[in-house]
Amino acid sequence: VAFQESLMSDDGKLVTEEGRNAISITIALAALAASIAVSLGVWLTRSIVHPLRRAVALAKTVAAGDLNSTVESHSRDEVGELLLALKEMIDGLKDIVVKVRAGTTQIAIASGEVAAGNLDLSARTEQQAGALEETASSMEQLNATVRQNTDSARQANQLAVAAAEVARQGGAVVAEVVTTM
Repeated sequence: VAFQESLMSDDGKLVTEEGRNAISITIALAALAASIAVSLGVWLTRSIVHPLRRAVALAKTVAAGDLNSTVESHSRDEVGELLLALKEMIDGLKDIVVKVRAGTTQIAIASGEVAAGNLDLSARTEQQAGALEETASSMEQLNATVRQNTDSARQANQLAVAAAEVARQGGAVVAEVVTTM
């Protein structure tokens, strides 16, 4: 029995030691797994956060009006697609700015032409107004001349009537003289 007790005691010590070894290995593996998980978490976070920060910085520069930012993305994940979409947005905004500038230039040219046309029209209107004043003045002179001619014709008519009366009276006197002779 002592022998069996000694075997049991040895087996118990062996099982206890193997249990401690198993616990130590489990703790070591858990620590290794935790460090791998932390490392993987840090790597994964950096691989997501860094491109997102680039995207946010790019969006802020575009919002500030800088369309000269370059976008490089070699990844095909969602963040890569986001960066490519930002690049397409910047290219589209550049095209819009070019078109707006061209339109603004055309508007400025057209405005200059309208202003020049207005100046020309103003000058011609002033000339026409001057010519109209001269015409009105000439019409007044013509009206005065016509009145004067009317007055002169009336006086001439009165003189002619008076002369005719004198001639008639002179004819009557001559006829009396002839009859008296």
